[in-house]
Amino acid sequence: MRRVLALTGIRSEYFLSRSLFRAIMGHPDLQLELVVSGAHLSPLHGYTVTAIEADGFPIVARVENLLYSDRDAARVKGAALQLEILAHIVDSRRPDLLLAVGDREEPLTLALCGTYMNLPVVHYSAGDRAVGNADDLVRHAISRLAQVLLTTNEDARQRLIRSGEEEWRVHNVGHAGLDRLRGTPVLEDETVARLLGIASIRRPYAVVVQHPLSSEMSAAGEQMRETLAAIVELGMQAFVSYPNSDAGGRQMIQVIEEYRSNRSLHVFQNVPDVEFVNLLRGAAVLVGNSSLGLLEAPFLRLPVINVGRRQSLRCHSENVFFVDHDRAAIKEQIQSILTDAATQERVRTCANPFGDGYTGERVADLLAKIPLDSRILNKELAF
Repeated sequence: MRRVLALTGIRSEYFLSRSLFRAIMGHPDLQLELVVSGAHLSPLHGYTVTAIEADGFPIVARVENLLYSDRDAARVKGAALQLEILAHIVDSRRPDLLLAVGDREEPLTLALCGTYMNLPVVHYSAGDRAVGNADDLVRHAISRLAQVLLTTNEDARQRLIRSGEEEWRVHNVGHAGLDRLRGTPVLEDETVARLLGIASIRRPYAVVVQHPLSSEMSAAGEQMRETLAAIVELGMQAFVSYPNSDAGGRQMIQVIEEYRSNRSLHVFQNVPDVEFVNLLRGAAVLVGNSSLGLLEAPFLRLPVINVGRRQSLRCHSENVFFVDHDRAAIKEQIQSILTDAATQERVRTCANPFGDGYTGERVADLLAKIPLDSRILNKELAF
């Protein structure tokens, strides 16, 4: 039986990784070993390790490395601390495979451990392009360190091959976030409202998920203000989730808290997963700059307003509309989504290049079958 060690560090990455973890646990030839770190262990970010525990995954170690700071240097220092502790964990366990998911410091530190300890690294969500954020550069660095590259779409697979990666190492498996959209039970609005502790859900409503951009972190608070001001001025009910733990996030939280008293807005550190998926299913629009708008929302035919440069140049479908951090532009685009027949038809007929909701099973089968011989470790780049 092959032992697969994976590392999760934040809410957004965990909810797209979860179907991979479940499929690995359910495969007769695989054994999952999960390390939890970063924002999962932070009360400021909802202490989401409790969700992992509730899901029943085998947590073999916890790494407390998130620094309580809004400075850019804090993330680097936290990554250094994570790497030091993680190296001891990987060295003591010596799994058969390391599963690195996404584009943050967690997969980077895990990939470094694999490189220096001669352990095969599988990088899931490789090859995507999202200009303007540090994560974009980190993603490609992880891929260079990894021996097996799994992409969410064909465009990313071709980009990796053009960059010199050997074609046999690169596999388009689809986006695992679709697995949770497919598998989450459908709830009525009244049930969702009761579970969230609010009086009612009024359609049309918006879901707001916005994160800071590393190259624009000093403007993060004002950028959040423009988004929320647009929603409030339209009088829409909206469900607002806290941003991730990147530098600039605290500015955004301060602005969100200023708006908490508005009766149309419902603010959450984290929305529980079943409730969140059902909110997405019924939403008139998703506003912000989360990757879920580009990668998962096409599956639901959900209109998305991507605000600002985060996610720019990333593979996306016709359901996504890009606007600047400007409340007037955001309002205009929301009104178009709500009232314009051509805009609605564009969303209704949008393509979905990110899979069918069965990514977890494909990944688990690949991890069980890929030969673990000298060829897998001796990576060559075809420049």
